Amino acid sequence: MAALSERRKFVRATLVGSALMSPKSGGRACTAVLDNVNKIGAGLHTKERFPPNEKVTVSLAFLDSDRVEQQEKLDGTVAWVKPWDKKGFLIGVVWDELVTKERNRWLYYYLEETLKASV
Repeated sequence: MAALSERRKFVRATLVGSALMSPKSGGRACTAVLDNVNKIGAGLHTKERFPPNEKVTVSLAFLDSDRVEQQEKLDGTVAWVKPWDKKGFLIGVVWDELVTKERNRWLYYYLEETLKASV
């Protein structure tokens, strides 16, 4: 897991889309909305509360150049949870491993292209 002190070394990219959060403990998966993401983690919001330090799998979907849906599954740990109005919870997840081209092809290329365009 990347050190929390390193978290701001990686620029966050806005990526709004649906995600599925599943507790590794075997609890029920729930839908979430991805707000932002980088190579070490993501910010999401959901109606379900996940406790800090809970191990989770986050599933994301991407459309490839042929508009075929591709899925990424990333394992991580809930770093923080905050109440979000009366709508649910804001959740920060830190990935267990850095996003790489080999492991997370679709997310890696999304981040590369998005961050290039913002320079």
